Amino acid sequence: YIFKHALTQEVAYNSLLLKRRKEIHERIGKAIEELYPERLEEFYEMLAYHYARGEGLEKASQYLKLSGSKAARNHSLWEAYSFYKEALATLHRLPETVENKKEKLEVLVLMVTPMLLLGYPEGSLEMLQEGESLSKDLRDNRRLAFFHGRMSAYYTFRGSPLLGVKYLEDALEEGRKIQDIDLIVPVVLGLCASYTGTGQFDKVVDIAPGVIDLLEKTERQFDFFASPVNPYSHLCGFCGWGMGYLGNFEEGKIILEKGLRHAAQIDDLRTLGIVEWFSGLFFHGKGDWKLAVEHLQNCIKFSEEVKFLAILAWAWALLGHAYFYLGDPETGRRYVEKGLKIQDDSGVEWNLCLYPLILGDICLHLGDLKSARSFMEEALRLSQKNKEKWMEGFSWLALGRILGRTETPQINKAEEYISQGMKILDELKMKPNYAFGYLFLGELYANAGQKEKALENLKKAETMYQEMGMDYWLARTRKVLAEL
Repeated sequence: YIFKHALTQEVAYNSLLLKRRKEIHERIGKAIEELYPERLEEFYEMLAYHYARGEGLEKASQYLKLSGSKAARNHSLWEAYSFYKEALATLHRLPETVENKKEKLEVLVLMVTPMLLLGYPEGSLEMLQEGESLSKDLRDNRRLAFFHGRMSAYYTFRGSPLLGVKYLEDALEEGRKIQDIDLIVPVVLGLCASYTGTGQFDKVVDIAPGVIDLLEKTERQFDFFASPVNPYSHLCGFCGWGMGYLGNFEEGKIILEKGLRHAAQIDDLRTLGIVEWFSGLFFHGKGDWKLAVEHLQNCIKFSEEVKFLAILAWAWALLGHAYFYLGDPETGRRYVEKGLKIQDDSGVEWNLCLYPLILGDICLHLGDLKSARSFMEEALRLSQKNKEKWMEGFSWLALGRILGRTETPQINKAEEYISQGMKILDELKMKPNYAFGYLFLGELYANAGQKEKALENLKKAETMYQEMGMDYWLARTRKVLAEL
């Protein structure tokens, strides 16, 4: 190391016998520990480097793990993920003892946070499966529930939410039998993610409130249960969003506000980002564009700071859609495309159909029916491929609406597509989106000169929007009625 030139250093280093090299690395590690006992955190990476190249593999794994946690605290997610991977690889080189297995399990638990925030990079599933296997081997049911929850989230993010549900429903039943809150909470969080992926918001609203109450009664609202975000706020977000998408906006708003207050109280940026995301989704679904913009901008601010890529991608897309409805289509389209770029880079497949759905809607309103149809057909294909039923339902509605506006309107086909979408959305009890079906049918019949049919459907849409307090869509419906 006294040589200045890197090439000379390399030649000198490689001229040493392997045994001598390892001895020197070991001595350097020990020297740093002796010289800087009060400042070791500054040297975690250097200690990991030297012990990994010496004989001290146990110390190497320890310092690699500490380096990963240090990087995670600084939101350097790829760096954290790499350190944890190297720590795991180092532990694999040690004898397979019970202590070694526990150490590996701890590293795998730590890896989950950067893994999730990075959108589950390549190799994530294998590591989650290793965590599952070690939890079973060590008979650690709580960690097993944790990894089942993360595997569920992985399958949801990768476009297979039904596989995620399979992992968790049995685990929830087991947790309820033994009344183990540490098992129940991560399982319910995983189920909520999978249920929303398939559009089963009624199931979210069925299971989330009970766990929210349980956390309140046991005064464990501030526990993280090894989760990347606070489960109490997270569940309030899921529950409020779910209630909104079932048409109960009044109660959903109260629960979301509770989640936001709690997230602000604990001042955790990831938790704030995800609850702001749920709030943005909620107001976007209601048609309250200004509030949607406010919450989505907050979500982007927090998510950019902690590099929560998947949430960040969807937030940009929905922000673009809200800007479009506020009268700024150019900014709207740019933001949607920015979100798509982030999602493409992250490799997350969940909600991929969101982008063509929004772009198709923008093109439809701008009069570009050819592009609108192409985007909506892509949205339908992706939603069917990833089993995202509620997105599929809305894609059918939107396609029908487009066919009814072509130069030679395909009334029968349009009616068939809208009815198909309404059938799916009715089965999912998604009242706000189901109401869109009546609005779109009303527009279709109005354009075709079928006044009675138009009035019948528009009146149904008007009643539903009025009941749910969806003022923007109520005004849109009344405008079409007034033109009749």
